[in-house]
Amino acid sequence: MLILGISATTKTGSIALYDEEKGLLGEITVDIEKTHSATLLDKIDKLLDWTSKKVSDIDEVAVSKGPGSFTGVRIAIATVMGLFFAKKIPVYPVNELDALAYQVNVPGEKVVSIIDSRKEKIYYSISVTGPNGLELLEDYQVIKLDELLEKLYTDNCIYYFSGDGAFNYREKIIAKLGENAKFPLYSNIKIKASTLILIRKNYEVTDIYSLKPYYLEKSQAEKEIKNGT
Repeated sequence: MLILGISATTKTGSIALYDEEKGLLGEITVDIEKTHSATLLDKIDKLLDWTSKKVSDIDEVAVSKGPGSFTGVRIAIATVMGLFFAKKIPVYPVNELDALAYQVNVPGEKVVSIIDSRKEKIYYSISVTGPNGLELLEDYQVIKLDELLEKLYTDNCIYYFSGDGAFNYREKIIAKLGENAKFPLYSNIKIKASTLILIRKNYEVTDIYSLKPYYLEKSQAEKEIKNGT
């Protein structure tokens, strides 16, 4: 069985191709300044070409449903729908904050997953990996970075940090929390599409028609409609 993984939730875009018999065939992970709409399909084409596979060979998809960039999440989901609308293959929508926590892989320790929403507004969750898998200690939320750091400082616990927000605000996190702030290897701090593939079956499978993004907050357009502007 061949599985494609896709994440375009942050500036770190990642795609991976995994064969259940052979393992990971290939993965492309890059940081970009422009939107993923200009590069995502091209990356998928290159990965398929390099691995001598075709779109028609893919049996399942694991895609990040968010939270994160409204545009990036929509691009990833639209790409999946466009490529597989006719084939109607199973799709696993994975929460990216969960995937970031899994990448840290420090059983029993508290992990803070942070996705940067710019200007120190963040999406985050706090979780721990136990004998039964990932357990959420604090549900997915949107908050200002200073508010989160003040809360963690008051708790006075050791926390492992993951996500592009942890990378972007590392110095500020360390300045506030000191030795209580731990960071994984650089290769594990930003999202990898292969992680989405590996944990996909922790989530409910859906079909192309039911695939929806998970934003955590309303988009700017939705806010303007609500406010009548």
